Amino acid sequence: MKIYFLKLSDFLNEIKNNRINADTENMDFKSQKRMLQHFAWRFLVTNVCKKFYNIENPEIIKINKKPFLKNNEIYFGITHSQEYVMAIFDTHPCAIDLEKIRPINLEKMSKRYNKNFETLNDFFTFWTQYESSIKLGEKSDNVISDYFENEYIYSINTKNNIEKVPIPINYF
Repeated sequence: MKIYFLKLSDFLNEIKNNRINADTENMDFKSQKRMLQHFAWRFLVTNVCKKFYNIENPEIIKINKKPFLKNNEIYFGITHSQEYVMAIFDTHPCAIDLEKIRPINLEKMSKRYNKNFETLNDFFTFWTQYESSIKLGEKSDNVISDYFENEYIYSINTKNNIEKVPIPINYF
């Protein structure tokens, strides 16, 4: 299991706008930010597949709105939050969620989810675990959470046994 990420501002400085526009030409996005996130995760997944998994022409398809590699060479999951786009890769189905830790009303969230969130970290750990289980499509006992860049929490859900925390996160 490996995780790779891009920082959007660094990535956009390296990529030409005409390439982004060409690769997203016939797609409809709610905002410019969503278009850039979409382009970045596709770039990340495609290039990690080529560079680290020797998949020459990775073709991404969607099944029930979830992206997969057409020939199931490897499983991956994607997430984005604020300035980052992340992808997890494994030999088993996997999912990841990333959230920036930010102020929220903990009392309101505790009532909504019938839990006692004492800290923002409590809530965002719960939330990323919840979101990653939705992305995986099922509840799993193989879930871990950790911090990223001191301001983010991520959670991984997988059908594979998770051996260690933290899992190395690689800048792409």
